[in-house]
Amino acid sequence: MRYWERENECERLFRQGGPFYMVTTENLPWLLFTSEQEFIDGTNMTAVSLAGLPLRLLGEVEMNNHLHFLLEGAYEKVLVFTEHLRKAMSRYQLKRGNPSLARWDIQIKAIGDLKALRNAILYIFRNPYVAGRDVTPSGYRWSSAQLMFNENLSYYSAGVSYNELTYREKRKITQSRGDVLSVDWRVLDGAILRASFVDYRRAEAFFESARQYFHMLARKVEADAETARWIGECIQLPNEDVFRIVADWYKVRTVNLLLPEQRLEAARRMKAELMSSNKQVAQVLRLPIDQVNQFFPVPNSS
Repeated sequence: MRYWERENECERLFRQGGPFYMVTTENLPWLLFTSEQEFIDGTNMTAVSLAGLPLRLLGEVEMNNHLHFLLEGAYEKVLVFTEHLRKAMSRYQLKRGNPSLARWDIQIKAIGDLKALRNAILYIFRNPYVAGRDVTPSGYRWSSAQLMFNENLSYYSAGVSYNELTYREKRKITQSRGDVLSVDWRVLDGAILRASFVDYRRAEAFFESARQYFHMLARKVEADAETARWIGECIQLPNEDVFRIVADWYKVRTVNLLLPEQRLEAARRMKAELMSSNKQVAQVLRLPIDQVNQFFPVPNSS
């Protein structure tokens, strides 16, 4: 099958599927998860909240103070999922002595075309890398990115089936009655495997090939900023990505070749389009931080 035929197939799948939604929880001023066990608990709460619903979870990531999900299915069912998760997370956080999540802001954004769907998938998977963690997108443990176009993962079938667990083990994992999950889902070291509850094969089908996916994952940094603005999230791309983007704006080999007036224009574009901090603007464009703070005043800056 030729490239354009495969692209047409991706478009057909999008039009015949859906609806698609990106779900994002607000960035909290405190941490949802502070240990491996708490990340495991978060994974299990996601799986339990999804169980039994006619939804496809195409991609997800757990950050330590917020979550992202990409879902396919009716909006009403997405609301049920988010409410289940809100209640479970709220109970869990209260037990840890954290504030209630009764007013947890959860954004649900409809995805209107294949390009936006791809960008949302890539944004979710790049989130740990963009946040500054020393990890590749596919190497981050608490994300379904590790499943995408990966035929060498033994833990697709690792662990044991949920049905093999004792009733006490089931209750510990679900933090409720033990009969809420599919008997075929698999559990390893107390964690429900993402391969059981994430439809990563469906997510793969919206890319023409594994090569296209990995190329876009590595290069679609501009789409990260666009998606962040769309969902109302504030992110900052790594300096190395911003260097490349700015150089490409002006068709120069390096930002050091920019003229003074180009640097000022680039600073405005970095703030508006890439949501760069003043510090990043100063570092990338080699401008004095005092000058940048004068152009873009920040609280308590001098």
